[in-house]
This record gives sequence, C-alpha cells and structure tokens, in this order.
Amino acid sequence: MSICVLKKTLQELYEAYKNGSRVVIREEGYNFESMCVFHAPATSHDISRLLEKYPNMPKDYLEFLSITNGLAPFIETDFFGGGDIYRIDSVLEFNAAIKHPARISVAYISDDYIIIDLDDVRSGKSEYMYVLESISDFDDARSLYCDFQTWFNRYIMAQGNKYWTWRVEDRKF
Repeated sequence: MSICVLKKTLQELYEAYKNGSRVVIREEGYNFESMCVFHAPATSHDISRLLEKYPNMPKDYLEFLSITNGLAPFIETDFFGGGDIYRIDSVLEFNAAIKHPARISVAYISDDYIIIDLDDVRSGKSEYMYVLESISDFDDARSLYCDFQTWFNRYIMAQGNKYWTWRVEDRKF
C-alpha cells in the first residue's frame, strides 16, 4: 500500500465529515451520529521533536502527521466516545510516563492502545503495529500484522469499530 492511499483515505474521511456530523453504523446494528476532528498538519519543528525522542518512526506515520497532527474520528455527538489518534504533544507526554524502550502508543481506541514497535521498524519489518488492552502491560501487546497506513485504512473502513477483535473463527454458518 502506498502513502498516496493514506492521503486518499484522509481526503475521503474529510469529505464525509465536511458538512458536520454523519451517522456511523456500529457492531450489532447500532448506529450513532458522529463527528470527526482534524487538526492542522504538524510543523516540521514538531516532527523534529518527535524524531529526536523516537528516531525510527515509520514514514507512513510521519506522513499522516504531516497531513493532520492527530485525529479524533467517530466521536459520538451525544457523549465523548470514539477514537483518538494522538497529536505529537500527546505522543511525547503519554509515552514519557510509560518509558517503554521500543513500544510507542500513538492512539487510544475504545479502551485499546494502538502501538508502533520501533524495534520492528528499525529492523525493517513492515508489520510493526500492535494493540494493547488498556489494563495490560506494554509487553503483552499483540501484533496487528500491518503497518500504520494499513491499520488506519482498516480502522476507517470499519467506521471506528475495533476490527482487530473480529474473529472469523467465531462465525456460525
């Protein structure tokens, strides 16, 4: 998947919300009115601060930040819910408290942390995204078997649903 797919997904998401809120369908047929909050692109100074602390950030994630410095997609209008893909300041602040040497949380989605494993990025692996339930230790994160742009694209296609919890083994025919 090329970085232009990431740009295209963000453009389409922006178009879908340009007139305000819209209905999103959740699991089990529930729906709600949602909003999406885009932020201004990260400045080169902000990206430099991030890279100073975490020099092996993947290119697709940096491209995302250069388009929108964080994103709050699928926020329910009746109460705060949905996802938070962190702004650079939040990445730096949150991970300073965690102090894990390689795993960096970049988003919080419905009680799950979305993590980039910098050791995987440094070693050239294309599958460096992980998920962690909020009550677990960072070393217990499990692989999502993808890069950032693939995770992001799937998350948007799933309309904010936690697609990583869908198990095909559980389907009954």
